[in-house]
Amino acid sequence: MDAPNFIPQVVKNCENINEQLQQFSLTSKISLDHLWFDILDVHTSIKLHEKDEYHLITGNEIAQFEKDAFYTKEDFFVQQTYDIRIKPKTKDYGLTLEITPMSDKMHLVPDNHFSIIDDEHFYEEVFGVIDSLMAQNNIIFRQQHIQRQNLKIHLQELCAQGIHPQKILLKTAPDLTPYQNAEFIFTLQKEWEKNGREAPKNSFFGVSADEVIAEYIKPVQGKSGRNLKGEYIKMDTKAMPQMPPIQHNKNLVRQEETQNKVIFKSQIPAYVKIEDNAILFNTNYEFSTIKTTNTPMLLGGVKSGLTITIESENEFIDAIEANMIIEASNIHIIGSIGENVELSAQKITIEGQTHQSSTIYSQEAKITTHKGKFYGDVIEIKNLDTGFVQADECTIEIASGSEVYAKKIKIDTLKSNNKLHFSQECLIKENQGGENKFVISASADNKTKQAMEFIDKKISLLKTKMRAMAQEYQFLITKAKENKPIIDKIKSAPKDVQKAMLNESDIKKTYHHFITSLKKLKILKRELLKLQNTIKELYTSLFEIENETLSAKILAQTEWKLENQIIYHRDYPKSSDEVLLLEDGESADIAIDPSSKKIKKIK
Repeated sequence: MDAPNFIPQVVKNCENINEQLQQFSLTSKISLDHLWFDILDVHTSIKLHEKDEYHLITGNEIAQFEKDAFYTKEDFFVQQTYDIRIKPKTKDYGLTLEITPMSDKMHLVPDNHFSIIDDEHFYEEVFGVIDSLMAQNNIIFRQQHIQRQNLKIHLQELCAQGIHPQKILLKTAPDLTPYQNAEFIFTLQKEWEKNGREAPKNSFFGVSADEVIAEYIKPVQGKSGRNLKGEYIKMDTKAMPQMPPIQHNKNLVRQEETQNKVIFKSQIPAYVKIEDNAILFNTNYEFSTIKTTNTPMLLGGVKSGLTITIESENEFIDAIEANMIIEASNIHIIGSIGENVELSAQKITIEGQTHQSSTIYSQEAKITTHKGKFYGDVIEIKNLDTGFVQADECTIEIASGSEVYAKKIKIDTLKSNNKLHFSQECLIKENQGGENKFVISASADNKTKQAMEFIDKKISLLKTKMRAMAQEYQFLITKAKENKPIIDKIKSAPKDVQKAMLNESDIKKTYHHFITSLKKLKILKRELLKLQNTIKELYTSLFEIENETLSAKILAQTEWKLENQIIYHRDYPKSSDEVLLLEDGESADIAIDPSSKKIKKIK
């Protein structure tokens, strides 16, 4: 960010920091986005009655205030004001505070690019940012030394293990416990819907033996106490609700109870649903033609160990009719599947045809005729007819008008108008068509593509952070240069003169700013070098991934028919396409020259 250049302003006894920043922004015509502040001092005042005046506590009173035994008493009110220094915001610290609705807990949430440097100056800077965020959120300053020491130890442990910090608990109210309502959770449905998709009504959900079906979270009575903002919260006494009776077959469901909840676990692999406070089981795994009017959706059973077999009633109708969703560990279909059907499994066999609007997700699959979309690891297809495949390995008997993305592709008979994207090998036993496009690319493999996109996005975000830090570094350098003549004058003066000079408030302030700037410059330099090395390592990873395609090849066991296009695509260091046309009658395999990174024919 572009740091505005203004003289930092000190505000004493500030009650509302956000209002003070807003006022400064309006007066100075500097955006709030460009303002930050340091906490110079905290003043704690208390009163015994609401109508009394607050009085400032000092000495022994502050020592008592630090103790939980005093803080948890109901018979006083507390207020804190702050001496702050408003200054240019030259850095995005990547830290936020997350405070619970009743202010009984406070967490520190670092962003994805927060980087730990095991250095005392770094920790002091982090502590200062947290103090500022606490003051902005009216969190009472108490036991700060303990808070800082605990955080420092935690960050040092993470740094030593090379782990990025997640949400960190900083503070908990010593005696306040918020009331918590009882809650019944159908765990299987909640897990299926976690990405925002709503399960169709009356669906059954797959469960494995000893897996949790549902949980009853017991209510928490709640306890009155003082929260982190200094407010004493009185919790009303409520009648504790009893868990509604959940009907279930004790031979199928095992009920377990802990201090906080009641757990319902399945004793067998099955499909279950909860209806009218009853756990219902479906143990029918063999079907003839299914459709939305005679069969519920069977969801979430991919890891259940269940095998579903579906057979068409006759050759004229689909085994699975339109709009069905079926999920199991294994799915065996004898017949075709209709439009908008969605299948998910570890292993799928379809002895029939898939509709062009169908979608299949599976680690392994065997399909007679595929016209829809497939996403998985390994697939064997007899007839790939205008279908789409994204897999690690793909074996096809006949391919026509289709699109494939994979590491390895093997085709017995290649007809026309196919687009074949691969990163390692494509074997063609017989060419019978033309107008096919072969694309050699690291991103042909979806897992590799996702890894590359993640690395690329991380590089982009780190560069943005690095630019902001470089601007702060330059800002501090400029300020240090401006103050250097005064600092040199102080250093060259005799000791008694130095002491006299430092007693002058303006010179003392300049000296303090200079020393603070030097400390920050040291931290920034280390952070910038760390970011620079991280970006370099990420680029190296991208180049290594790209260079894996240098060993890619196309093996053609018969001569080429009509015209076919070969493309070697690279994304790094910049996007590029190397193109080669194969003409009718040519006999050649295709490889990549590692030195020139160009396509070559091998005859």
